[in-house]
Amino acid sequence: MEHFADDPWAALLDTVDLLAAPATEPLVPALVMEAMIQAYRDPELEALLSREQDEERATVTTLLRNAAAAGQIDPGLDVDDTAAWVMALIAALYTSAATDPSFSPAAQLPTLRLILQRFLQPDMPA
Repeated sequence: MEHFADDPWAALLDTVDLLAAPATEPLVPALVMEAMIQAYRDPELEALLSREQDEERATVTTLLRNAAAAGQIDPGLDVDDTAAWVMALIAALYTSAATDPSFSPAAQLPTLRLILQRFLQPDMPA
């Protein structure tokens, strides 16, 4: 945990890995999809899942803000909008794994990191 303060970019990637990791477990993506469907019918479950998602998004937003302050991500990005996209990309690991038998979340984690790097980091001079 020590490097969180030292390197906001590493902390952000660690957090993305942490949020994405359950998607690599065989049964989890289908259970997540089931919970989302059930939440439409169950206001208490919907509130619980919403609160958890809000906390995760707030964490990602804070990490993005820290990385921006450290000059590690594009200063032109709105951190709230960007956090929503980071969360959507993580969610896509779960939905793709649940709906496409050939999709391997574990194999796609490096691609997710690359997408985030290219999306978030400022253009480096050639």
